[in-house]
Amino acid sequence: MQLQGTQTAAKTTNFKHSITMIMGMWLIAGVFIDGFAHNHGAVESFFTPWHAILYSGYLACAVWILILILQNKTAGNHATWIEAVPDGYKLGAAGVIIFFIGGIGDMIWHSVLGIEKDIEALLSPTHLILLSGGLLILTSPYRALSKSEKDEAPTFSRLLPALTSVALTFAVMAFFLMYAWSFRNQLPGAHQEDSVGRSIVDFLITTMLLVVPIMVILRRWKLPFGTVTYFFIFESVLMGVLDGFSHFSSNIILLISGIAGDLLFRMIKDKNAGDWLYRGVFFLLPIFIWGLYFLDLQISNKLSWSPELWGGAIFLSALCSLGLSILASPITHDNGVKKV
Repeated sequence: MQLQGTQTAAKTTNFKHSITMIMGMWLIAGVFIDGFAHNHGAVESFFTPWHAILYSGYLACAVWILILILQNKTAGNHATWIEAVPDGYKLGAAGVIIFFIGGIGDMIWHSVLGIEKDIEALLSPTHLILLSGGLLILTSPYRALSKSEKDEAPTFSRLLPALTSVALTFAVMAFFLMYAWSFRNQLPGAHQEDSVGRSIVDFLITTMLLVVPIMVILRRWKLPFGTVTYFFIFESVLMGVLDGFSHFSSNIILLISGIAGDLLFRMIKDKNAGDWLYRGVFFLLPIFIWGLYFLDLQISNKLSWSPELWGGAIFLSALCSLGLSILASPITHDNGVKKV
């Protein structure tokens, strides 16, 4: 009977994972709207409409995960509460508790020490606790589907909860690294050595935020067509919220780059994920992204960097992506079977 309870707890449908992601998107929408408010000086206290969206999204996530646990507890007559937590959701349940602690701490922090500004807000201890809890919640469907989805080449719609889980995770990471998101900064206008160096680092960080989610999916499954575009646009739109979509060209650049990436991956879909053709695509993706970025600047007469700087930035970003793809490549047996 104990075994039966464990088996019952493991069953969570794609529909339920999708609801988890809808609640997660509610939470993250609140995060980015709150970020917009912080960036435009609209936050003066803890009790704001933006925080209401954020914390109501958290409450929706917490209640939904509790419902999943209660359903499993009821279905598995002798399951313990730990066994009743769906597969992949144990860390998510811990994230609910951690986020709650961070929320209480955030309220006290703001009431006693006031409202942080700029990068201080991103590195605030209570905000980092909230980040920790949020990441554990958002990654739950990916962990669950990594165990339950046996098809190595699922369709886009079947894998959508896992894709959204990964997309939300990296969108939150991009949020907390917003000061290094290249599309928000006037990087090619920098001329002093320190500013140029900072700009190059920003290109590398933004590149990693864009390509690593694709590598995460490839370690487990064949890449469904549309995944690259979905990831790129997902991050681009959310990051655009922070500045009121004042850098709209980034959406176009990442849309074109995403479609190009999807087409290239589709051409090699029958190859093993460890094949060098995949690594070649990862080398090309930053060339598409930053090539279009600098082309846009050139057309609008805003490019003041020398070819050595903009060309080197593109090539270094491509090398970074290539290196990460080599390290993230799935481990295989001699017969080509994945062993992650």
